[in-house]
Amino acid sequence: MTQRTTIHPVVLAVPEPERSLKGREMVSALRRIAREALSRSARLSGVTLEALEKADNGAPLPSNGIHWSLTHKAHYAAAVTAPHPIGIDIEKDRPVAEGLYRRLADPREWALANETTQSLFFRYWTAKEAVLKAVGEGLTGLTHCRIVEILDDARLELHYAQSVWRVTQVRIARDHIVALTTGDVDVQWHLPDGSDLD
Repeated sequence: MTQRTTIHPVVLAVPEPERSLKGREMVSALRRIAREALSRSARLSGVTLEALEKADNGAPLPSNGIHWSLTHKAHYAAAVTAPHPIGIDIEKDRPVAEGLYRRLADPREWALANETTQSLFFRYWTAKEAVLKAVGEGLTGLTHCRIVEILDDARLELHYAQSVWRVTQVRIARDHIVALTTGDVDVQWHLPDGSDLD
């Protein structure tokens, strides 16, 4: 019997003093916290990361054979390591312009849900961003990345570049959503309130 891989995405809260920083100081603080989340994910997974380098397009390059991804917003940073290409994204649930709905997804994608809500917008946005990060693409691939099924309140299935992607999501403090490409692995979330979710 083959043992399944477990990946350990880590979400950290940004401390209050760092939230009040501006410009480059804020970006530097958020990067540091995201790197701490990445370090914890690696430790929990029992892997060692070496130099963290990026390709010319900004996509993370494997470190010591380990794939990695990180993300941050003003209140949270998240990161994950995995033995395969992986993507993670976090967004704050907030009002967005109506035109962004049309840019993000086509009518067939919106029709998968009973209603088009702001919360659904950010489920779709973070899921697509996570997939695009996993393949090393930027937002230019957004229109080619399609939601094909809403599996439940925490999982979506997407198609991109002739591949099927499964994305798992978790809500943080009711107003943030984190999305992670999962594939055929087990996931143990490590959240800022100290809880762990399978």
